[in-house]
Amino acid sequence: MKIQGRLLITLAIIFAVLALGRLSLPSLGSFLVVEDNPQRSDIIVVLMGSGPDRMLGAVELYEAGYADEIVMVRNMVRGYDLVVNRGVKIPHDTDIAREVAVQLGVPAEKVNILPGDALSTQDEAIQVREYLKSQKDIDSLIIVTSKYHSGLAKKIFVKAMGSMDREVRVISCPSQYDDFNTEGWWQSREDLKRGVMEYTKLLHFYLREQFEL
Repeated sequence: MKIQGRLLITLAIIFAVLALGRLSLPSLGSFLVVEDNPQRSDIIVVLMGSGPDRMLGAVELYEAGYADEIVMVRNMVRGYDLVVNRGVKIPHDTDIAREVAVQLGVPAEKVNILPGDALSTQDEAIQVREYLKSQKDIDSLIIVTSKYHSGLAKKIFVKAMGSMDREVRVISCPSQYDDFNTEGWWQSREDLKRGVMEYTKLLHFYLREQFEL
């Protein structure tokens, strides 16, 4: 009887934890998203790692007059240099993103690709910070990324810009074309993977990454 009683208590605790977790799942999805009201800024920074959906969001902000320049950091594409060095002609991710912007009406000279071969948002933030060191007139930026990554991205950029010799305002405007379902993210395999990975990255940021910026 004692064993059965303990088993029942254990099962009850497990079901209670699962029930509480189920009730909090929507808020866990919403917690990842930070969406500020857009404000007039000096540049729009588009983070790499997704697809044309991020650039679509950036172009709309550009067309609405929120900034006069779109900036990206060249990301690392494993194997890209190897095949290019063998004469293969393929566009880089950042070249494709810029072409999307240009075909949507943004002048090519208004889309600036910074060097860097970035592997992470942290790398992108560092490269943007280096760029701003030589651009003393820039003291505000809008970050465009996916909804599920917007909260962490803002934390990283705010931390990175905090070491500048001036205050740099960071605004998060995730792309409205991102299909991440904040209310039911656990119901889709793709959204579940995104959410779990993002919380893993958040943990890494708090435990280590923030101290490296």
